[in-house]
Amino acid sequence: MSKQNWFDVDKAGLGRQAEEHSKGRLIGELIQNALDEAGVTQIAVSLTLVPGRPLADLTVEDDSPEGFKDLSHAWTLFAESYKRGNPEQRGQFNLGEKMVLAVCESASVSTTTGTVFFDPDEGRIEKPRQKRERGSAFQGRIKLTREEYPQTADYLRSLLLPENIVVTFNGDRLLPRNPIRTFEATLETLVADDQGVMRPRQRKTQVSIFEALPGETPSLYEMGLPIVETGDRWHVNVGQKVSLNRDRDNVKPAYLQAVRIAVLNAAHDLLTTDEEATAAWCKLAGSDPRCSDEAIKHLIRLRFGEKVAAPDPSDTEAMKRFQSQGGTIVVGLSKGEWANIKRAGAVLPAGQICPTAKPYSLDPQAKPVTVIPEEKWTERMRNIAAYARFLARELMGVEITVSVVHTTNNFAACYGAGRLDFNLLRLGHAWFEQGPTEVVDRLLIHEFGHQFSGDHLSDEYHEALCLLGARMKRLALEKSEAIRQFLLK
Repeated sequence: MSKQNWFDVDKAGLGRQAEEHSKGRLIGELIQNALDEAGVTQIAVSLTLVPGRPLADLTVEDDSPEGFKDLSHAWTLFAESYKRGNPEQRGQFNLGEKMVLAVCESASVSTTTGTVFFDPDEGRIEKPRQKRERGSAFQGRIKLTREEYPQTADYLRSLLLPENIVVTFNGDRLLPRNPIRTFEATLETLVADDQGVMRPRQRKTQVSIFEALPGETPSLYEMGLPIVETGDRWHVNVGQKVSLNRDRDNVKPAYLQAVRIAVLNAAHDLLTTDEEATAAWCKLAGSDPRCSDEAIKHLIRLRFGEKVAAPDPSDTEAMKRFQSQGGTIVVGLSKGEWANIKRAGAVLPAGQICPTAKPYSLDPQAKPVTVIPEEKWTERMRNIAAYARFLARELMGVEITVSVVHTTNNFAACYGAGRLDFNLLRLGHAWFEQGPTEVVDRLLIHEFGHQFSGDHLSDEYHEALCLLGARMKRLALEKSEAIRQFLLK
């Protein structure tokens, strides 16, 4: 009794799975195999529609000196591939040409180790003596409609090909493109261990970015072959095996994020507009802790301008003052973006950039100010203090305490919680000697406005000053004699 294989492969079933990919992608698998061969300098692809039938004659031919090392790999799924141990070669599953064969009506593979024909009636026919002197040629009649043909041609023209290998399509060279930047990045790749099992490993590799041509969607590439459309700013070509799914048409989200971060850190200076800086991929990369300080600073400049500040709830007046000076308060960022901004010192709180003057330090360990005892006040000081208490009662209906202090703090007077302090160091004795003049009234109205609001730029503070001014006029009309008692004699 003959030994039976454990598995069989249904060609029609495999073909249906292959049809889920574009025909350009399938032909790209053959080009990929040729690019991986040692010593290859030329690859010729031809694709000709068969008149009156949804088929095309396909040829992919290369000039590699060795050709197929093992011809059986042309028909053996998941055979041990020598490429598995080399992260800079594309193949690993020995699946690509089988997917193409599955959508072919007939085909052949001819190489330096023999020829094999795939016949719809007779099956596989091996011709080990029918050899080529160099290189390999795949020929097949592939299922292809007239509507698929231009899409396939566009796919082949989207390949990012090396300059040292001439690849032609129907006689015309597929021109290599020049990257706008190439840099080194550490990314996950797959390398076979001693038992041939593919294991993930972090490895440094070359990454290049390219402008997408009109009609193209920026995509992620593996050594020149597009894997998945990203819609990001550029085509990104990774110079080593990419951790792909079995269908080789997508990557894990974590891998794509690592690629985006590497691109942002290396090429953020090529972004020039707010629209580019607010693109989804930029926001995702800018939220990641691996985003560089320079990158997050550049994104903030593009989105908000050069003069920026962070919201400062402890000093809302500073925020308004900063905006009035032409600055922008940065809002609408993610938690990750704010964490990177803080680490980079990219945006300072408004209160640190243009702080609102605070009469006294909030530090409980700060040195206390010198309070001048009332017995050391001059008569003019007592007169101004009495005038201030009188106005507080009449204008605001509150009783206040008045102190005269001597401090280097940057205020002439300050009011809060029913307490008014005059700073003798800033005002000087002459200020008190003048009596209740317009200069004194202006300072008192300014300070008494803080009975209603501590924010100089708020509507409440503005309305309070208007109210106090109106009440001051009425007081002057109705109690002029009471005011005259404070005038100098």
